[in-house]
Amino acid sequence: MKRERTMRNSKVSQRGFNVMEVMIAMALLGTVMLSIVTLFFLGQKNVYSGKQLTRATAAALHANEDLGALAASDLFKDFGITKTTAAASNTVAGVTYASSIVVSTDQAGTSPPDVNPPQFLTQWKTMMTQDKVAGGRLSIVLLPQQLTDVNDVTTARVIQMRIVAEWQEAKRSRSAVIDTTKLNRF
Repeated sequence: MKRERTMRNSKVSQRGFNVMEVMIAMALLGTVMLSIVTLFFLGQKNVYSGKQLTRATAAALHANEDLGALAASDLFKDFGITKTTAAASNTVAGVTYASSIVVSTDQAGTSPPDVNPPQFLTQWKTMMTQDKVAGGRLSIVLLPQQLTDVNDVTTARVIQMRIVAEWQEAKRSRSAVIDTTKLNRF
C-alpha cells in the first residue's frame, strides 16, 4: 500500500503542463520579447538623432569660433553687408527676424567671391556634408543695432548673432541654435 502511494505521488509529480499554462507562458514571453525589440528600435533611432545633433552643433560651434575671431567691421566687410542690406525681414527655421541679415551655406558657391573672402560659407557647408548631416544647412542671422559707416565700411555698435544649424530627420526639420553678441568699439 505504501508502494502504491509512492507510485501515485510520482505519477502526479511527473504530470506536464496543461495547454492553458503553456499559452499563458507564451503570451508573457511574447510580450516581454516585443518590449525588448521595441526598446532596441527606439534606442537605435535615438542614437541616430543624437549623432545628427552632435554633428550639427559641432559645425555651429565652429562657425561661432570663426565669427568670434572677426571684428564687427570685418564681419560686415567680409560678407558684403551695407546699410541697405540690413533692412530686410528674414525667416530662418520657422522664426522671423525683423531688420536682420542672413548669410547661409546655401549661398556658398553662388555668392561673388568678394562676399565670402575667408571662404567661411564653403568651409561650413563642407563640414555639414562631410559629417553627413541630412539636409544640413548653417545660417548666420545678424541683428545689428546702431548701424553706422566708419571709414566707408558699414558696422554696428552691437551685433547679435544667431547661428542656426538645420537638418532633416525622419521627415521633420530639426535645428540647433547658438546665440552670441559682438560689441564693436569705435
